[in-house]
Amino acid sequence: MTNFQDLKDIFLKQNTNLILVADAETRSHFKKNSQCVSRTSAGGVSVALEPVVKASGGIYIGRSKTDECREILDKNNKIKINDAQGDYTLRKIFLSEKEVEEYYYGFSNQTLWPLCHVTFEKPEFRQDWFEGYKRVNQKFAEAVKQEIKSNSLIWLNDYQLSLVPKLLNKPKNSVVAFFWHIPWPTWEVFRILPFKREILESLLSCDFLAFHRGYHVRNFLETVEREFEVRIDEETNRIYYNNNITTVKSLPMGIDTDVISSLAFDGSNNETSLIKVVKTIFHLEKKVEISEENEIDELFKHNKIILGVDRLDYTKGLFLRLQAIDRFFEKNPKYIGNVSYLGILAPSREVIPSYKKLKKEVYDLSIEINKKYYKSQRNWMPIHLVSRVFERKDIIEYYKKASLCLITPRDDGMNLVSKEFVISTSFSKTPGMIILSQFAGSAIDLTRALIINPYDIDEVAGAIKKGLEMSDKEKKERIGYMVDILEEKNIYTWATEFIRSARISVKEK
Repeated sequence: MTNFQDLKDIFLKQNTNLILVADAETRSHFKKNSQCVSRTSAGGVSVALEPVVKASGGIYIGRSKTDECREILDKNNKIKINDAQGDYTLRKIFLSEKEVEEYYYGFSNQTLWPLCHVTFEKPEFRQDWFEGYKRVNQKFAEAVKQEIKSNSLIWLNDYQLSLVPKLLNKPKNSVVAFFWHIPWPTWEVFRILPFKREILESLLSCDFLAFHRGYHVRNFLETVEREFEVRIDEETNRIYYNNNITTVKSLPMGIDTDVISSLAFDGSNNETSLIKVVKTIFHLEKKVEISEENEIDELFKHNKIILGVDRLDYTKGLFLRLQAIDRFFEKNPKYIGNVSYLGILAPSREVIPSYKKLKKEVYDLSIEINKKYYKSQRNWMPIHLVSRVFERKDIIEYYKKASLCLITPRDDGMNLVSKEFVISTSFSKTPGMIILSQFAGSAIDLTRALIINPYDIDEVAGAIKKGLEMSDKEKKERIGYMVDILEEKNIYTWATEFIRSARISVKEK
């Protein structure tokens, strides 16, 4: 099993100058009581990538979500992040409101995001959004250029930055590698994008390009083959185009199992710290202010908990999930009053109309289901929705206490929540079980989960029953098997293989 020190040794041996680039910053800085404080995100790509840049001692370039605390940065908007595990430099990219609107809320998340996910959400194609997207990608590219030294590994991440590779103009003595974290659609879908050639030509200026799943690689290869006159070596997945060779590979992303295990173990003998965090729970027609401590205590004391942890996003299958829970109670009335669903919904892209619409639909359906099954004797409800951002340690406490975790995306590049749940629940005396969509990238590793089609609500309802009634012995065997896989294929194994493959792709040109 590869660990942090192994990855650190690789960077030292190769004398690599790592430039890690993603839209989301690893640390946000904001004012609290007139003082600048730092906050780490509870999840997402930036959290997964931070251990990599710590091991390298390199630089991480990401977009700042606030204009606060600029006084703590140097003239190039950089700050040294000091961490017990390893120090690195964070360089922040600042955008205007218009740039955020066009680049992030516009082209990234109303054009590319729905285009790349099979959720039947119509993408919008606007020239002004694309122009804004290009301008922001140019900002990222200029920041990267200023950090390039001899033997640099430029590691770009995700759909928000697809134009950056070409804007770098093939830097000498450096490797340009890109990890595309979301699905890559079929050619029949991607070809409708008016700006497809610019994105493809940029990605084909990389030395190395990776996806989570094998079929994403196949979709990409077919896309470039249909769009350009390229030569593809089918044995090595090398694409020869415009005097460049791009190697393409599937590399399913892992998690930092050591960190999750440490957090889960540290909280094993503590009372839950989550009694402080519930802010909104839906009680029939209206929001009711109640004692948070009593509510959480009662929820876990008297109910088996089915847990969901998601961004509020149409790719996550939230509406279908609630329909499946409704079907479960219809078919299994003996569980009414004994089992509840606790859905943690991190607010996401709330200015986008499709997200506003989804939020209303999900909340309305939860109220409808609660009306249908409400038990007045002890104020029991089947659905509890909490809309806020949590500390990572608190989320892990939820994982450990839950009887089931429902992860039902309609399409998902990976889904790291599912992997974090498996590690966390293994520290529980009575481990929970995971129900996982076959369309989540993590399904390739979590083969002992209860794999379902999220569009089949009867199948999901049946899986809920099976998971609740599964013996502790079987759950421990299934979870233990998956823990072994996740520990072997952790974030450090993934990063090591990505770096190795990127280096080899250049040597073999």
